[in-house]
Amino acid sequence: MQTGAIAGMGIWAGLRLAGQEAEAQETTLADTLWLGDVPPDDYRVPDWLRYSRSVYFDGYSPPVYPHMKDFDARRLLETVQQLNGNVLRFQPIGYWAYYPSTSFPVHEELGGRDLIDEVAKECRRTGIHQYCYIGYGAPAMLTRDYIEKHPKYKDWVLRDPEGKSYGTYTHMGWSTPLQKFCKTGDAYRQALRQVVKEICEHDVDGVYFDAPSAFGYTGVCFCDSCRIAFKKFSGMDLDRLASLAKLNGLPFDWGGNFPNDVDMEALTAWYAWADQLALEDLLDFRKIAHAKDKFMLCHNANTWSGTSLRMQYRIPDGFMVEASREIHDRLATGMMGASMARPYKKLAQMYLGSYAVTWFGEPPHEHPQVSHNTSLEDSDEIKMEGFADLACGNVPLYATANRLYFKVGSGSVAPAREVFDFMVRAEPVLKDSIPVPYMTIVPTWESLQRWREKGKTWNWPLMSEAMSLAMLDQRISFDINPSTELSEEWLKGQKVIALCGASGISDEQAKRLTAWVERGGGLLATYDTGLYDAKGRQRHDGGALREVLGVKMNGVPLESQPECYYRVKESHGSLGTYGVGAVIEGDGTLVPVEAVGGAKVIAETWNLGTNEVRGPAIIANTYGRGRTIYISGSPEANYLYDRVTSTGWLLRSIVEYLGGNALQPFKLEAPRGVYGVLRQSTSGDLALWLLANVGFKDAAAGLMRQEFIPVSNVEVAIRIPEGRHVTGMHLMRTDRSITYKVEGGYAIATLPSLHIAEVVHLRLG
Repeated sequence: MQTGAIAGMGIWAGLRLAGQEAEAQETTLADTLWLGDVPPDDYRVPDWLRYSRSVYFDGYSPPVYPHMKDFDARRLLETVQQLNGNVLRFQPIGYWAYYPSTSFPVHEELGGRDLIDEVAKECRRTGIHQYCYIGYGAPAMLTRDYIEKHPKYKDWVLRDPEGKSYGTYTHMGWSTPLQKFCKTGDAYRQALRQVVKEICEHDVDGVYFDAPSAFGYTGVCFCDSCRIAFKKFSGMDLDRLASLAKLNGLPFDWGGNFPNDVDMEALTAWYAWADQLALEDLLDFRKIAHAKDKFMLCHNANTWSGTSLRMQYRIPDGFMVEASREIHDRLATGMMGASMARPYKKLAQMYLGSYAVTWFGEPPHEHPQVSHNTSLEDSDEIKMEGFADLACGNVPLYATANRLYFKVGSGSVAPAREVFDFMVRAEPVLKDSIPVPYMTIVPTWESLQRWREKGKTWNWPLMSEAMSLAMLDQRISFDINPSTELSEEWLKGQKVIALCGASGISDEQAKRLTAWVERGGGLLATYDTGLYDAKGRQRHDGGALREVLGVKMNGVPLESQPECYYRVKESHGSLGTYGVGAVIEGDGTLVPVEAVGGAKVIAETWNLGTNEVRGPAIIANTYGRGRTIYISGSPEANYLYDRVTSTGWLLRSIVEYLGGNALQPFKLEAPRGVYGVLRQSTSGDLALWLLANVGFKDAAAGLMRQEFIPVSNVEVAIRIPEGRHVTGMHLMRTDRSITYKVEGGYAIATLPSLHIAEVVHLRLG
């Protein structure tokens, strides 16, 4: 197949870094995206998009599925207006097409209607923008009976090595098992291009693609189209992966758990091939959309899976970051998403609300997701989610309008409306604001490549998100920035970097980090950071960061043991009040290491039950003008599950030592569970987000109704930047000024009451 994108890909061929000829042979077209940038065009993204108040209409449920009789575009737009949204994400492609498509199966009740046109007319009448959802391998109602009646779709179906259809998809909650698609074959890919063309002929502002390069919807297809294309790409026969046809889909996207008999060489090539197809598709979709003056957005959650297109987020004009239920997870995920969007001035969205009360793995009486799409009543948790989305630098995407459209229960407009109303009032301070970090956590894409060797990494999300929780509790101002954006320019602005079990690190990243520390940076590394290379292979040279950390890694992590603690051997500035002989909660597992050069072992891993010293626990080093601390276990991972205070204190002491004991950007006196996130506006003012995540919550029970408890007498102190003076302090949510004092370089104030969220705006002159 010769698509427009494929024909123009010559510019990618030369995108190789000097000295990488040896790796070039195993670098695919998709891999090269990180070495250059997306080919530019003349399209200009509308200014309103990056700070939009979007409302999501779901097309997998009523009023369009299973029947369309209840759909009323005017009623839908009234719902968007009630929320004070200014953008509607409409879904004209679900199990069926809800417009007269020539390429996608059309809803049998459509008649002569075109729901895109119906919605577009109401959008123009109300002044609301619209963009359209398009599935990317998500299931349609292609049952076997339907395909027999409509043979034009037979080549869309996933085929096993004998050419028979296989694979079903059922999790959306409806009883009909749906055939899985062959999303790597010519037929489906060409049909998607036609869908994009059809939608872009309508009066809409843009298009959105759900989960490009996410392979959970599909499996390995053995149709003739895929056999020929894979052979041409890899030189391998697709039958080498024939054993995977017995699975209802692919092995996990990352983290191992592969069948013992899987051919990993062929599977690695398959993912590389599928990613290249996704790149070609996205560039073509973008070309079609931009030619019609439409923007293109994507779902981006699966971009950080290790098997997906590495720089996918650079291609669209914006993306949706998958949200998390727990607020600390939401902040971590959102901060990283915002860090990926910020350099390219792209939209970054996060869900406000959810599909479901229940979730995956529920008892058989309760299907997840769609069966609750119209019954979830929003309350305090929606306010918390919305303000958390804004605190980490994203904009909320309300999910879903369907539940309001039907006016189920007591209604739920007010909570989300408050978030959107706040966005309007606070736009001068919030739009394009940036974080003010003391420390930045850097998850590495290379860690996710452990799957290539059937290995697993804990770097993202577990250890990085665990460190973010510890920093929130310890009131350390932080950000999360992925290794894919670890540029020299970005490094110049960093004080402390944390690599939390960042198992995979490339040689190029190691050089950059080493030079950054030598210039005066502070580096914290835990667990197996740097033990593996960018392809997931174990290093046998002591680790990628041996020189700068002063640590030689002597093998893979040891087997975990109970009752292991960190025992201090030597007093050191990074340990705070913990002196020689102090015992701190440790990690049951550790990487076997030794200190080299001038590095010092300042704490050892000690088993209380056996009295065995298992090896160094904490190693301190100085390198040039910089400092490093290495921890052979992962105290941050333990903290996620037990919240032991001394572990938090230890991590805080280490981070502040690495930062040269510079003053924190803010201070906060409040119960644990009150989180602070500091941002700087484009004018230079500071905005301290306070999220009072205190009250009843039980994530294991699903998205339950949350009751947040008001907190009294919260004291905040915001560091006044050099050369600036305070002209006022304003509480943005309650819209009132507050008295403050200036002391020790901080502006200090007390909030008598804090419920759910507040934003303290420090006005500077």
